[in-house]
Amino acid sequence: MKKFQGLTSTEVQASKNAHGDNKLSSKEANSLLSIFIEAFQDQWILILLAALGLKIIFNFVGMIFPAIGEANWYEAISLIFAILMSTGFSAVSQYRNEQKFNTLQEEASKTNAKVYRDGKLKEVLVDDIVKGDQILLQSGDKIPVDGIILEGELKVNQAVLNGESEDAKKLPLSDQAEPDSSDLFTELKVFRGTVVTSGEAVMEATQIGDNTVLGSINTSLQEDSKDSPSKEKLNKLAGNIGVLGYSAGAAYSVINLVLGFIALNKANNLNGGSTFLLIIETILFAVTIIIMAVPEGLPMMLALVSSMNSGRLLAQNILVRHPDTIETAGYMNILFSDKTGTITEGKLSVVDFFLADGTLYAATGETDAPDFDTMSDSLKAEMINGIGLNNDAMVADGSAVGSNATDRALLDFLIGRSQLDFDTNTITEKQQFNSATKFASVTTKDGKTYIKGAPEFILNDCNYYLDKNGNKLNFTDDIKARFQELSLEQANRSMRLLAILNIDGNDKVLIGIVCIRDNVRSSIKQTVETMNRAGVQVVMVTGDRKETAVAIAKEAGIVTGENDLVLTHDELSALSDQKLKQQLPRLKVVSRALPMDKKRLIEAAQDLDMVAGMTGDGVNDSPALKSADVGFSMGDGTEVAREASDIVILNNSLTSIEKAVLYGRTMSKSVSKFIIFQLTVNVTTIAMSLLSPLFGLKEPFTIIQILWINLIMDTLAALAFGEEPTLDRYMNEKPVAKKANILTGYMKSAIGVASIFITVVCLAILKNVVGIQDFITNGTGNFEMVTTFTFTVFIYAVIFNSLNTRSNGFNIFEHIGENKKFSIVMISIAVVQTLIIQFGGKVFSTVPMNIQHYIIALLIAVLIIPADFIRKALTKNK
Repeated sequence: MKKFQGLTSTEVQASKNAHGDNKLSSKEANSLLSIFIEAFQDQWILILLAALGLKIIFNFVGMIFPAIGEANWYEAISLIFAILMSTGFSAVSQYRNEQKFNTLQEEASKTNAKVYRDGKLKEVLVDDIVKGDQILLQSGDKIPVDGIILEGELKVNQAVLNGESEDAKKLPLSDQAEPDSSDLFTELKVFRGTVVTSGEAVMEATQIGDNTVLGSINTSLQEDSKDSPSKEKLNKLAGNIGVLGYSAGAAYSVINLVLGFIALNKANNLNGGSTFLLIIETILFAVTIIIMAVPEGLPMMLALVSSMNSGRLLAQNILVRHPDTIETAGYMNILFSDKTGTITEGKLSVVDFFLADGTLYAATGETDAPDFDTMSDSLKAEMINGIGLNNDAMVADGSAVGSNATDRALLDFLIGRSQLDFDTNTITEKQQFNSATKFASVTTKDGKTYIKGAPEFILNDCNYYLDKNGNKLNFTDDIKARFQELSLEQANRSMRLLAILNIDGNDKVLIGIVCIRDNVRSSIKQTVETMNRAGVQVVMVTGDRKETAVAIAKEAGIVTGENDLVLTHDELSALSDQKLKQQLPRLKVVSRALPMDKKRLIEAAQDLDMVAGMTGDGVNDSPALKSADVGFSMGDGTEVAREASDIVILNNSLTSIEKAVLYGRTMSKSVSKFIIFQLTVNVTTIAMSLLSPLFGLKEPFTIIQILWINLIMDTLAALAFGEEPTLDRYMNEKPVAKKANILTGYMKSAIGVASIFITVVCLAILKNVVGIQDFITNGTGNFEMVTTFTFTVFIYAVIFNSLNTRSNGFNIFEHIGENKKFSIVMISIAVVQTLIIQFGGKVFSTVPMNIQHYIIALLIAVLIIPADFIRKALTKNK
């Protein structure tokens, strides 16, 4: 190869000034402040802001006209606290995850390229390459720019761009016109992100940065992410709760005004002043009911759980870019997965060896065959020379580097067996692998020639083989028949077969066959079984041929029966969209798949209201990753794929996706528990506020008491239910339908029974049913003691109901030790409630109680547990 001068330092600067550098543009990193401000666009937060505005207005009215009512800033402060907590949790979690992702992307861009500058070969950062740079490309290099070859020839893997698994030949441009960048199959141009598998060449950078094919795709994918199914449901719930609050406020206003006017008329006190005061008091309490109805703790709870789960998942090699998608993963019911590196290990490994006569030797212990080390010394020496001397990979830091994946697999096998005692200095002649002849060879000083290549190409004129003792024998028809049978068996195990020969005089002698495969990950079969049990259909989408794809899919447990559908790209293309949707539930494998197939599959699943997940690592996967409800990119994939994804799987394993599904379902369960708990308090408080005037009672709770109840049902409940444990049994359930109501029948019955119980019990105490007030007041008729006792029963019943809410079974203490915050929060509520009763009289309008009062209040409140047991027993099979 001739000496290249490259650009001078002056030319580099001029090119940079004119065309920029090779850095891919990225979405401008959001500051913590901008993320925080954006969080205020959430529907829940807007409702809270509206409620806060009303409360502030009424407080100022109270300050100006004290006769109307006292200005109460406690509730306004609690609303501000709830808003800041919910937006703060969300903003900090998203900012932290974006910072981790940006670090990952920056590390990926810190790779070097070999560039000629000022007459010398230098290593420079890929981002610092400029247009016109001359770059040396060798086997294993990732091409850093789009451009043309000046000298040399290459084999390039372009799967990241066009999905083709076959290597593409690349030739010098010479005096021909440079092809258009849209022609990804041209031999006269190389593209950024593709990988050199063999050969050596010098290229010139003609397109850099965003002007490369990879860069243009990257730019087109930088758009806002989609809303998760769960967020859509919660927004709908927010609207319904808003309607409930406004309706309750309006109903209370009507009831209180009618009864108030009647009372004023009877007392002959119906005048302008009393009427105005009645209207203002009614409006103030109606607004309090509306605020009470708003679940301000829900956005904080979602942010808290998302943040917590993001941290847990990161510890398990899962980087969540968009927190909403954690819960979406729990809804997922179909996953389109790549094969290489996700279902398989992503690297070739030597699995077995076999001789022409059928003798099998194991390399990994996968079969019961004798180990490779049991080979006779003479046969082993020939095999080691055949795969070690005839190998372009090199040893670095205890592993094979360079050359192609096959050579690295062979050398890694020898490194693992400490069989590196061959001497490459004895090589006198080498012929590198050629796509036309399908073999590579070396000749040593003692005249021996070793050949390795595709059996179907190099065994046609081979008439001899070595037996297990290293003896040269005739390759008879019977032996050939047995050899063909064994070769077919190995091919059905998705093995790639590599023949190893030597030349003895003029005779080709088969030393043996090496069986190489990208092994299925050891945990994948169990993972696929778990996903299937969880109602998640796993579909393997691969560029491999059908036979190989099916073999891998069977080993991974994806294909298990005759009813499972396997399609090639051509067969998929022949199906209409309607037919594809009909066949989709049976689909398990798509082989010879092209990038367009992946996006079509995602869209077909979404048209059926399925929540679709997609895994990918190449640029060609990016459109499908972006379209999927949950896009999983691989940690060692391209920057563009990671940018298009929602979750980055740092260890590339499908097992990690299973964990993401489990955490998503756990988050959904936590949200459901929180909703049951909160809406029970909501409905009960609203019901008591509406019914009290009808029973001739004043408002059951004061504004300050409602503030305390609000704090319990929102902020404290969010902390209590935020760390619910992940339970394996969640993976035995089918995913919730995308359009299903977030309030299930179970949730409605739980809210209904608990609300009715607390409402009836509290109103019964206030109305002195069965003379309970005589016990409470010791016959003194102290109604303030009655309201204090009622307030305490209400809070205790809410605490006991939290145990009902945690479990849908009869073991209310199930896994309670795994959520320590729950116990701490609920015990703290009970303690604070006692302190409020004993010492907060003036502020909370309560009077101290004695130990008997507390015991009776506990005994009455605890009855909510057997009441819920009855509900669970009646609804268990519904």
